[in-house]
Amino acid sequence: MTRPDVAKMFYMVKAAYPRMFKDYGETDVKNYIDAWCMVFSDISAEQGFAGLKVYLSTEKTGFPPSPGQIMDCIHRLSPDELPNEMEAWNLVDKAVRGAIYNAEEEFAKLPQIVRRAVRSPGRLKEWAVMDINAYRTVEQSNFMRVYRAELEREKTNMRIPQGIRPQLETIADPALMIETTAEHARSKTPDEEIERMISFLEGEDE
Repeated sequence: MTRPDVAKMFYMVKAAYPRMFKDYGETDVKNYIDAWCMVFSDISAEQGFAGLKVYLSTEKTGFPPSPGQIMDCIHRLSPDELPNEMEAWNLVDKAVRGAIYNAEEEFAKLPQIVRRAVRSPGRLKEWAVMDINAYRTVEQSNFMRVYRAELEREKTNMRIPQGIRPQLETIADPALMIETTAEHARSKTPDEEIERMISFLEGEDE
């Protein structure tokens, strides 16, 4: 969404909840729009207004939406392309049948999110040769629990603007964060680093 799009959305929200914004001054409006621009930078105006329409049509609390609530409404309108727990397990079960001799190939065929829950090709091979009752009960239950967590994390990540995902991945990976920090220390003096951050923040305001 462009800044004019977000500004239009703000005034629509303000019109729907006039009492909540009666004390807003010019600076408050600017800061509000700045914050929403950050969140909605990767979605289209059509998606944003559709999400707002869903919120206004279903909200019963009397409070205006937060950006995250609008994003939730947008994702409610989008088809879920990620397999649910049982669909994921069925994919794993199919992979296990061929895993005794082709574990790596079967593992590679799985969707990335399912691979994260399985962990490794070796796990497929272990399941292929283990007791069938334990596999169908304990291991299935454990997998679905792990996959459920991966699914929630993936859905959360889908709501994060693409522009900051690489930064979050660096933070999540300690080794990468150390390497990146060391590289910055080698290539920039403290004054240069401060100047770079000021330039970055000023660019965000444009």
